[in-house]
Amino acid sequence: MAKLWLFSVVFTLGHAFAQPQIGGGTCSTASLTGNYAATFTGRNVSSSGTFTGLFQSIGAVNFDGQGNFTSTYVVNTNSVAGQTGKANGTVSISSNCSGTITFPNGPYNLVVYNQGKSYLSSGADNGSTYTSTGTVLPAACLTASLSGVYAFNANGYVFSGTSITGVSAVTGLIQFDGQGNVTAANWSMTAGTTTTTVAASGTYTVNSPSSCLGTATLADTKGNAYPLSFAITNATGADFDLLASGPQLTFTGTAHNAFLNPSQSVSNGASFKAGLTPPGSIFSIFGENLGAAPGADAGVLPLPGTLESAHVTVNGETAPLFYAGPGQINAQMPINIPPGLATVVVTNGTTKSNAVAANIPEAAPGIFIYGTGNHAVVINPGGATNANGIPAHVGDVVVAYFTGGGPVTASGPWTTGDASPLGSSPVTSSNSVTVNGAAAQVQYVGLSGGLVGLYQANFVVPQVTAGNHPLVITVNGVASNSAAITVAE
Repeated sequence: MAKLWLFSVVFTLGHAFAQPQIGGGTCSTASLTGNYAATFTGRNVSSSGTFTGLFQSIGAVNFDGQGNFTSTYVVNTNSVAGQTGKANGTVSISSNCSGTITFPNGPYNLVVYNQGKSYLSSGADNGSTYTSTGTVLPAACLTASLSGVYAFNANGYVFSGTSITGVSAVTGLIQFDGQGNVTAANWSMTAGTTTTTVAASGTYTVNSPSSCLGTATLADTKGNAYPLSFAITNATGADFDLLASGPQLTFTGTAHNAFLNPSQSVSNGASFKAGLTPPGSIFSIFGENLGAAPGADAGVLPLPGTLESAHVTVNGETAPLFYAGPGQINAQMPINIPPGLATVVVTNGTTKSNAVAANIPEAAPGIFIYGTGNHAVVINPGGATNANGIPAHVGDVVVAYFTGGGPVTASGPWTTGDASPLGSSPVTSSNSVTVNGAAAQVQYVGLSGGLVGLYQANFVVPQVTAGNHPLVITVNGVASNSAAITVAE
């Protein structure tokens, strides 16, 4: 079989399209920059139409944005499975997003799309044809990035010895617990007129947080091994590419969360937006069987680490609980959790949930709302809660309450789960407040003393017309949810 290269390409392009383009754009060699997950399939077919060799791989390729790349990969063939390799070369991309990628036996053709986040490639040499796809890898992943049930499908080949006897199609489900275990994997494989079902389980690892690549070792009920390599292609862990082998079998495919990715069930406690849970903020977890029915409030300070039967950890550290019930938990993100990805686990009695990877930004404000009209929790001068019929006036100093302000210059000891210090504890990041897009004069943005996880913004209502207007608080360049404030001139 001719030597096969990981990221070779086919797709012959004609001349660049000449007609006008609405919403057009251009590409350049710099369009491919950074780390990409790459899958690859190669086939060698004889003149009589018989498969004589195959090559399937998955790996990562790093483009430097200046026309050079390096790659590492795992490859399965009809002769051997699980071999690792490296390749490097050059790439050139024209303004119409087509180009070439060059290996020692290249060059081959290349197409870039999705604003440089993805590419397609294919090619042929010495009787072999190749296709490849690439997608930008997330900046970081954890073991907990793979969590919950995924649906997958794949295509591959079956062998007799090293002879290729047919093609196969695979569809199934695979469940990860977020803590390194594949608790269930079930799939059906059709080859010709024969369908085989497989039930397997095993373990998995994300080999390094920076690569978002990993491996799994599965075994079915008959003791057959199914080594698997994967590349996580979504920042929330919702999608991944896979390469697997088994008894006289190899296949590649893609997998997708069967339900909402569990990481999206960890949200800001005010805006309920996922991935916006800074250190010290109030956050919420949604799911099933998280705590005892009908649910319980803490009602005391410092907040308890266990409420009824529920307990939450973030990177192994206890998160104090405001409320715990079967479908929702409200807690405070520990103050010392560093920004980045963190592993969140709920324990209900003696049973642990699947682990999930939650994004921890430095700051991400969420304005508290009440009622059914998305009304911001704002206190007017005199202490009344802002509402329809109870407006603030232009020039009034009002106080809006939010969470997720991030680090502060604390006026005293600031302890996870306990009342924040009294006095002024302003946020350390840049901040602003707008009402209907008009900038407000900000007097204070920082902790609300004596409370847990709560921040406040004191500001002067700017010149706007009478009515309900959107209020937005921005901290460290991150804008809050938009909530209504009622203003009278």
